[in-house]
Amino acid sequence: LAVSGVVMVFGKFFLLPVIGGQLFGWLTYALKTLHNFVGPVFAVALVLFIIAYVRDNWLRLYDLKWLIYGIKGMVTGHEYPSHKFNAGEKSVFWLGVIFLGLLVVGSGLVLDKLVPGMDYLRTDMQAANLVHLIAALLMMTLFLVHMYLGTIGLDGAYQAMRTGWVDEAWA
Repeated sequence: LAVSGVVMVFGKFFLLPVIGGQLFGWLTYALKTLHNFVGPVFAVALVLFIIAYVRDNWLRLYDLKWLIYGIKGMVTGHEYPSHKFNAGEKSVFWLGVIFLGLLVVGSGLVLDKLVPGMDYLRTDMQAANLVHLIAALLMMTLFLVHMYLGTIGLDGAYQAMRTGWVDEAWA
């Protein structure tokens, strides 16, 4: 969805000059069709993801301490306890998955004309398009930062994800 969305929105600036109008037209049509069919699948997957992880992402008092000291700890190397998910990961969940994810899904369902009882006026569609674009770009940016920090941004994070094990000092 991210790749097809970026190509549809920004492709005319960086892809059209390279591959030409005929191939670009065919590609964007195919990606738009795929995007419109995969979007509702994403909506269902998002709801299932929220149900599966909301219990572990409630904010607790120790998350406040992590927020105060954890950012400093990322620089100094002194980590603070966070249990299953730290406050940064919980922030990604609440901001990226819940807030932005539901905005993207809701506006996408409007753009796909899957909301019953709506008139689909031009102004409504323009607003939905703008909300969809901004929320999706923010969501992609947040997830890219999250992926960076979870792989090469923090020493040992990728190894911990790959194997499921860390040494006691890292933990």
